[in-house]
Amino acid sequence: MKISIFLVVLLAWSISALADDSNFSIHLYSKFQTKGCTTCHDFFEKKRKGIAFKSHKGYSPDTCVDCHTQDVTGFKHADEWFAQPGLYTSGMDPKQTCEAIKTALHSKFKNKEMVARQMELHLFEDPRVLWGIEGATPNSGMLPSGEKEKDLVKGGLTKWKDQVRAWIQGGMKCQ
Repeated sequence: MKISIFLVVLLAWSISALADDSNFSIHLYSKFQTKGCTTCHDFFEKKRKGIAFKSHKGYSPDTCVDCHTQDVTGFKHADEWFAQPGLYTSGMDPKQTCEAIKTALHSKFKNKEMVARQMELHLFEDPRVLWGIEGATPNSGMLPSGEKEKDLVKGGLTKWKDQVRAWIQGGMKCQ
């Protein structure tokens, strides 16, 4: 009997967690772990075997624009290609990923409205983010080799924005 009650409570909690559109771990975490995101976020991370230590080893940042041109990336300034080091990386759990995203914006020193605006600006307009979202731009996922990264954020830009807005409006909780 006790097991049945426990299972009912667990099931009810699980259903409510899944129904909560602001739940980072359910709706956004897996998107932040696609290759479209982690390739850049892991770039300078030696312990994550970032490509700065593999195929791009020995290259100067000045040479990035030779391959990552505006035609490939769609960026107005091709030298803005890579993510700054020390942000979230692959291998983090949902809570760590969420906290790292907020820490990168220095959110504890700002009011919630400012953090929300900056979060939306970055996640909705930054060409590096849009590159990792399937169909967000004509250049989403494009690689210098003429190939395309296949592991992008699925569902398109509208779904991405809806899920990010739900998380922001839900208080950007890291559960």
